[in-house]
This record gives sequence, structure tokens and C-alpha cells, in this order.
Amino acid sequence: MKMIGKVSPDKDLSTIGRYAVHTSVPNMASQKGMVDEALATYKKFLFVRHPFDRVLSAFKDKLESADKSSAYNFHKEIGAKIQQKYRSAGASPEGDNTTFSEFIRFISEPGHGTFEQRNEHWLSVHELCNPCAVKYDFVGKYESLKEDANYVLDWLGVTDLVKSFPASDRPFYARRYDPKYFNQLSHSDKMAFFTKYLADFVAFGYDFV
Repeated sequence: MKMIGKVSPDKDLSTIGRYAVHTSVPNMASQKGMVDEALATYKKFLFVRHPFDRVLSAFKDKLESADKSSAYNFHKEIGAKIQQKYRSAGASPEGDNTTFSEFIRFISEPGHGTFEQRNEHWLSVHELCNPCAVKYDFVGKYESLKEDANYVLDWLGVTDLVKSFPASDRPFYARRYDPKYFNQLSHSDKMAFFTKYLADFVAFGYDFV
């Protein structure tokens, strides 16, 4: 945001809310000419995360959390549909109390998937960022976020604007295979998830077990 003039150069990045970040950075997806130029001339980098950590974090933030301050009501628009799909009775019209096992079954169904199943928060990185078509110059990992982000800042030559990656006041990633969540999954649930996200596991060197 400092690089594109959305905030002042002396702004403390840790004070910027996440929704402000989402709405302040311009989206070039609808501007084909600009996209083509950017892909040909810009420095391109991508940050990835262990697929299970990523979807667990998304579930906790969008469907388990009681926070409904987002402009898009994930509980009602997605949670309710998940429950209607997998429960014979007891589905909440507000989408509250969706279980992790229901969520995993929903996003792991084979095929192209519905709009809700392909939400950007849990769509595979392989489909979301197309690393086989876009020649990224650098691929960082969430598990080494601070080190990789500082490398990118130095590589981009913007350390005069952002001296280092801001410290986080919360854990960097959800606990992989947290028994509270992972034990909810049947063997078939786990294999369906692994199959759905296979390209991410393979392309970015993540182990399933």
C-alpha cells in the first residue's frame, strides 16, 4: 500500500486493518492489457501455505468464528448451504455451527465445483494463482513468512518504505493436524481432500502426513 501511495510512507503497517488491505489494492483482473504488461515486465512473487493449514485457518476465520463483520456473510451464504447438503435435520438457516468435517467434505467434492466451493479463501493455489502458467520469480512459504517476506522487500528494493516485515500478534499458522479438527475426518474425507489439493501438495513440496 505504501508502494502505490495508498498510505503515507511513515504509516505503521501493523495498524492497517485487513479489510482495508483487501479494498485498497487495485484489481487488474478486468484490465487485460495491463495484466499482459504486468505478467511480462513486473517482478512476480507468490506465497503459499500447507493446504491443510490454509483451509483450517479459513474455516476458523469464516465459519467457526462468531465475527460476522465481513461484508459477505459466510455463515449464511455458505455455512447454511453446507448444512443443508449434509444434514438430514437440524440445519441452521443462519449457518451457525457448521462442522469442520462438513466443510472438508464440501470443498473436497470432485469436479469443477460451485461458486461457494471455489471461494478464494480455500480454492487451491494451483487454480487460484496458476503457477504452471505464470512464471513467478519467487515462491515464499507462510511457514517461513518473516524471512521470505524480508527477502522480497529487499529484492524489490523497497526497504526504504518498509524496513522489515511487521511482527504478528497472533500465531502465523493453524496447528497442522490439530486433533480437535483432524480427528473429525474419516479416512475417505482425508483422501478426498488430498486428491482435491494434490497439485498444491506436489508443486510446493508439502507432505500429507
